[in-house]
Amino acid sequence: MDASDPRMNLVDCEIARMRYEAGETGIEIAEGWATAALYALLAVHDGRAKDPKSFPGFGDGSPEESARRIIARLLDAGWRPPDTECLDLPEIPEEAS
Repeated sequence: MDASDPRMNLVDCEIARMRYEAGETGIEIAEGWATAALYALLAVHDGRAKDPKSFPGFGDGSPEESARRIIARLLDAGWRPPDTECLDLPEIPEEAS
């Protein structure tokens, strides 16, 4: 996807927009977000094992919370579930997909 793609209107995250414009694919961007979230989770768990009061603003550090963080990043990057009927989203024209 590039800057002229109409689907860029769905991308809320400026970092994801820059990464798309730099030529990265959606899969590469998703992999980057998921990797960063996992490394953060590991760092929080390691830090809290040494000092339970560390990273107070991170949340509980559960797998569920981490999954929500990853999903939120993907949605901000323009990813959408494939079932457009349930979301009432407009269909993307074939020439734009």
